[in-house]
Amino acid sequence: MMERRSSMPRFLPALAFSALALVTLLAASPATAERELYVGFHLGRSDVEVNVDDAFDQVLDGDGNSRVYEIGFRFSDNFAVEAGYHDLSEVDGAIRPCAEGVACPDIPIRGKINVLSVAIVPRYAITGRISIFAKVGIVSWGADLEDALDDFDVALEDLDEEDLIYGIGAEFQLLGRLSLVGRFESIGGDIETLSVGARIGF
Repeated sequence: MMERRSSMPRFLPALAFSALALVTLLAASPATAERELYVGFHLGRSDVEVNVDDAFDQVLDGDGNSRVYEIGFRFSDNFAVEAGYHDLSEVDGAIRPCAEGVACPDIPIRGKINVLSVAIVPRYAITGRISIFAKVGIVSWGADLEDALDDFDVALEDLDEEDLIYGIGAEFQLLGRLSLVGRFESIGGDIETLSVGARIGF
């Protein structure tokens, strides 16, 4: 597993492209476009692969169910701002307490991950009912760590990180302002989620 590094340099091209797309979409948006507040709920499956380069070399590596609660505001047919709370299942991990080159067993741990996100969401309507969208934003996420065997004498320090979130998805208008949504999201390339959900506008 690769050591965790800042994702910012890797995603600067994506951010630049998203910013250009956002400006284009805003310029093309009609002034009379309907504005809308919406809320959504998503269920999915997350794959977690986080390597924290600290004194204990803590690793979280596993998958589990996820739930996302979101609220957003659509300024036009092509642009929205969205905030979300991501509740991920516990995933397994390990601590590697020995120096590099010294043989010793890993200590199993568990981590419960929670994420707060804010993102911009450019959107393009393919038909009257089907739209595709992208999203890019920032997140603050944390992991509550605990000893999986309850026999580790050193207190574990919870993780607290900031990173980028990006993703793509599709939306199908089901009935009135109720829509079905499917999407893929990634947090810094370390936490990837496939989900389906529902969204309702007001």
